Amino acid sequence: MTAARQDGPEATIEALLREAAERCGVDERLWRHFLGGLSEPVRRGLAEQWSWQAHGGQKAPPPPWTIWVLMAGRGFGKTRAGAEWIWARAREVPRARIALVGGSRDDVVKVMVEGQSGLIATARHGEQVEWKPSLNRLRLGDEAEAFVYSAEAPEGLRGPEHHFAWADELGKWGRPTTFGRAGPGAKRAEAAWDNLMMGLRLGETPRCVVTTTPRPVALLKRILAMKGTAVTRGRTTENVHLPGAFIEHMRATYGGTRLATQELDGEMTSEVAGSLFPRALLERCRIAPIEPPRPDIK
Repeated sequence: MTAARQDGPEATIEALLREAAERCGVDERLWRHFLGGLSEPVRRGLAEQWSWQAHGGQKAPPPPWTIWVLMAGRGFGKTRAGAEWIWARAREVPRARIALVGGSRDDVVKVMVEGQSGLIATARHGEQVEWKPSLNRLRLGDEAEAFVYSAEAPEGLRGPEHHFAWADELGKWGRPTTFGRAGPGAKRAEAAWDNLMMGLRLGETPRCVVTTTPRPVALLKRILAMKGTAVTRGRTTENVHLPGAFIEHMRATYGGTRLATQELDGEMTSEVAGSLFPRALLERCRIAPIEPPRPDIK
């Protein structure tokens, strides 16, 4: 491989990987030799290039869509996918204004902004990041700005306009009461979402990514049913970077349970834990309908 190819721009990285795959196959020794021969800028660019690292549901669906819902199990990589998508928008749209919305301000700050896979951690080499907690503002690159909002304070989203938005763990923004009626938290969540959508009107293609573990709340069901919503899914086990011991422990502890279906497999279930008549019991009790006796026709 020529030095010019090694020192090429970031756009050549995918071609570089394809060429390496053809030459190295699955031979670990050849891969080590290949990586060792790359220049430091290229190795860094390779590590920072998200397109070849994203797996399954982490990849944004093809357009057109207004809302992308990434619904997956814990540890799948939802936060990284959301952060990378926001960074991509910040790089391509000059002076982009971005909304970051979580269940609470702490959720946004600790996960979406300052988390291990958050926006600060996923900045590329040389990219400017300026976080102003007192202003709830994060500057991304030269001109893009992201603003922190909380679903607990929906009025904060009334008025501000944005090009893009990232809503994290929407499934826990608000939950219905025991009898299925919307409680105060659920009503605030609905108001926060509606205000967010009404302000998502800047630029030619305003869009929102929703990263969440599935929970059977009315707001999430409503969004999934909306025209213009695209959905990708994923299981915890699809993340090859998770420790094997963690995966085995999760399987041994929660395998086959409702909790595993929701939190690990990323599948929505409407059954309430501890319910007197669980769905499995009702299904076992189903019988074929009994037709009433027909009178003899003479």
